[in-house]
Amino acid sequence: MKKKNTNKKIHNDPISIISTGKLGSNLALALQNSKYIIKSVHSRNKLQRDWLLKNLDPKIIITDNINKAVENSKYIFLTTTDSSLKKVSQKINWKNDQVAIHFSGALPLSILDHVKKNNAKTGTIHPLQTFPSKSNYKNLYNIPYAIESDDEEVFTWIINLINFFNGKAINISSNSRELYHAAAVYSCALLSGLIATAAEMLKSLNLERDEAVEVLLPLIKTTLEAISTTGIPKSITGPYIRGDVNTIKSHISALEQYNPKISLAYNALAFASMEIFNEEKILSDSVYNEINTNLIKSIKKTLDCYKK
Repeated sequence: MKKKNTNKKIHNDPISIISTGKLGSNLALALQNSKYIIKSVHSRNKLQRDWLLKNLDPKIIITDNINKAVENSKYIFLTTTDSSLKKVSQKINWKNDQVAIHFSGALPLSILDHVKKNNAKTGTIHPLQTFPSKSNYKNLYNIPYAIESDDEEVFTWIINLINFFNGKAINISSNSRELYHAAAVYSCALLSGLIATAAEMLKSLNLERDEAVEVLLPLIKTTLEAISTTGIPKSITGPYIRGDVNTIKSHISALEQYNPKISLAYNALAFASMEIFNEEKILSDSVYNEINTNLIKSIKKTLDCYKK
């Protein structure tokens, strides 16, 4: 959608944040001292409301009453879980010209179609970032945001909000959201899982998980830094890009004996990455095919184990 120029002051319309957890808390913290007006913050959890009372401006209404929270606001941020988003939004008595904005990365804009029956408008904003705690609001700055709206005025307002955070807007269609969100999960939760399984392999050195992660972190940090500076595949090192077939076979054999689940994860990730490993055509066709063949054999062997 094309950006629309407007002279209207975008900060004048109050915002309410509904079902405030980690993301909602960080949004409130980031916006409370800005030109934007946070009118109210909603949470059903008493401990969360107590935390909000201690950390937000006293002028901001903290309530467990969802309709009290939205009654004097134009922009309603729905920061609830994906599974409860539609149910929570249906509890709201939507008014003419209010705007419902959900923050789910996976759910389509159409999940809020029922809101439009009351002449309200809709949009989505998804920060491509993780928020491990309620006080990581600086993580909202200088990051990508996946956005969508079928209303030009709402779309422009969202763009301006992202500009406030010095963010990069990615205009995403609803039919692309599943793969977009899968990529986000792959890069965050599954990355954590990958590191955890790598730490599990180091139990053979009598290292606890935290110790093993500490051992691996310099390698992890250097790899991420190389990706950011030289890109992929130039940042890739190790046996796959060198074509060390015997080393790879030793990994496969050791992991099959050590832990079938970790073996499956290792082999599947390696197999999915082979084309990337060989983008610069360093490996001969015979070596490339031999590595793939060994990975596939091990994947099938492990899966057969679980079928029994």
